[in-house]
Amino acid sequence: MFIEAIKIRIIAKSGKKYGRYINFLNNDKINELNLIYGKNALGKSTLIESIIYALNGEAIYGKRKKDIINYKMILSTYLKDTLEHAEIYLQLSNKKERIVVLRDAIDSEEPVIVFKNVKLEKNDDGKSLNNKTKEKEFYKINKERDITGNKTYQEFLFSFLGIEPIRKKTDNDEDNSERLIFYIQNLMPLFIIHQGAWHDIQAINPRYDINEIKKTAFEVIMNFTSTDVIKYRYLLESYQTSLRQKNNSIKDIQEVIGLLSFSQVSEIDNEIERKTKELQDLSNKISEMEKGTTEINHVIKEIRSKYRHKSLVARRYLDSLETLESEIDQYNYYINKIQSDIEKNDKLKTAKKLIGILPIEFCPRCLNKVSIKENEELEKGYCSLCGNEFQTPHDYEKDNTLNYLKDELKDFQRLKLDKEEEKRQISNKLFLVQLELKELKETMDNYEAELRPQNLEQYNFYSREIGRLKNIITELQKDKEIIKKYEKLLNEKEKLAEEVKNLRKKIKDIESHQDLDNKKLEFFEKQFKDILFDLDFLKDGFDESKVEEGNSKKSTSDIIKEIYNQIKIDREDYYPKIEGINLYNITSSSGLIRIILSYYIALLKTALEFKDSVNHPMLLIMDEPRQQNLDLDTFNKFLDIFSKLKKEYPETQFQVIIASSEKGNCQESNISLDLGDNSYLIQEIDN
Repeated sequence: MFIEAIKIRIIAKSGKKYGRYINFLNNDKINELNLIYGKNALGKSTLIESIIYALNGEAIYGKRKKDIINYKMILSTYLKDTLEHAEIYLQLSNKKERIVVLRDAIDSEEPVIVFKNVKLEKNDDGKSLNNKTKEKEFYKINKERDITGNKTYQEFLFSFLGIEPIRKKTDNDEDNSERLIFYIQNLMPLFIIHQGAWHDIQAINPRYDINEIKKTAFEVIMNFTSTDVIKYRYLLESYQTSLRQKNNSIKDIQEVIGLLSFSQVSEIDNEIERKTKELQDLSNKISEMEKGTTEINHVIKEIRSKYRHKSLVARRYLDSLETLESEIDQYNYYINKIQSDIEKNDKLKTAKKLIGILPIEFCPRCLNKVSIKENEELEKGYCSLCGNEFQTPHDYEKDNTLNYLKDELKDFQRLKLDKEEEKRQISNKLFLVQLELKELKETMDNYEAELRPQNLEQYNFYSREIGRLKNIITELQKDKEIIKKYEKLLNEKEKLAEEVKNLRKKIKDIESHQDLDNKKLEFFEKQFKDILFDLDFLKDGFDESKVEEGNSKKSTSDIIKEIYNQIKIDREDYYPKIEGINLYNITSSSGLIRIILSYYIALLKTALEFKDSVNHPMLLIMDEPRQQNLDLDTFNKFLDIFSKLKKEYPETQFQVIIASSEKGNCQESNISLDLGDNSYLIQEIDN
């Protein structure tokens, strides 16, 4: 896969358009070496980041993946404008297929548009590309959970590269709808090194479902026979995890079973059958004890019915008494009120009361003792002291009111007497009903006493035993379920153990056919060591202070030769090592950059050598290798290696894109973009 062109297109709120168009083709052919030159802080890394983002590889930036291309900051800081929209166009080719990828640079979840069989020109945008070709597809960035639909952008890129994606392996080998467990961003760290990834080989490789992701990535890009093993490894890990969980569950249940009386389902079934028989026997005995009580039950049923009826009658009488009590209380209230009103209207009685309380014992004139006859005075209407008539005006209206009140008083008193009589009668009826209820209750008690078994103690014992046996049977059923679960777990454990055994055998069988894999590794190891030597690793990159003291008597050349011969590519994790120790652990910082460069170039050369049996895209992108403590002389040797590769493999194309603040001995024809000292990557454009 080669990058033929890229266009960054930014639209500002001012209406201006910014960006950059770069064509990596030379006379419509792939240029093997492409240098992006410019001094620091001019946007070289922004270009590399844009390429990675367009290929959906932002995850290789780790925690920075959400803001690797910050066009908003670029516009506001350098161009004093405000971002409205941005998009990246990337023209890719693989074999005879050419496409242009359009990805939204603001919304990373926006579907990617792929235009097929079209060429990206300087002034193109989405609309013009759409007019150029009718072949256009949309691809989602992420597949929606549990929904089978079109391919995602990840799946499209794998198909474009001609790589069979690694999916979650299931027992059903024909199921191709499972989600991916290995992604493009897992492959990228082996052919793209961004500025933050120079501290290690595959410095940042995001891990999703596969634990040994770096090892897996190497095997995939080299297309080892063990690539098929990766799927089985994932399934093996899943089975082993389930197996560990089963073992833990079995241990927990074993502790519970140790406390049970029985450890086999058959034993529990026998015990349940025995207890059920005992329960039935006791139930029969109680039934025998209760025989002969049918007639008594019939009689007592009638008595209970009559008792319920009389209880309802008594209840009605009580309710009636409560109602009568309430009505009588109301009549008493009205009677008292009328009597009070009569007293207020009866003036003569009021005068009588006043006269009766006057403290006059002697005549105020003659001082003789006076005897006052109140009733006589009131009847005659004359004062006994002065002999004159009482001066009380006669009020006929009040007389009428008084007469009315007296009539009302009589009516209420009559009604009250009626209610009291009714109350007395109901009370008598209630008394009779209560007596009858008492007799019925005594009769029922006598019959119920006759219903009880003669041997009440034995009856109660049988009842308690029945309850106890039922509880035992319930507990035995629970114990049975526990043991069933235990036996089920044992069966599942055996099946999982067998699956693990079969998977390991499959993996071993596949790994036994590794002749071509070994050839690739041997070639890769030799090329790695040769390139290390060409980059003066054994002279400049070796940290003499880290050599063991036992080697102090040897000459430097002997030590270098010995170290060179001991360098191996580890067959487990594919890292360069010496006696099992990572090579960069005994090197200086300048040695580390030589190791990384040699590793990636050797990987590219191995891909060129075995072009028909690898998954390498024949693409290598590096951001600022010169700044990683690499001297100019070594940097020039590094650039020369690609010229040698071109001569060594004239029939096989490859592409190297390097962002650098140093041109070195790079030819002008290989400089795809020259930003110079002060020309920023993002400039105002026409469209």
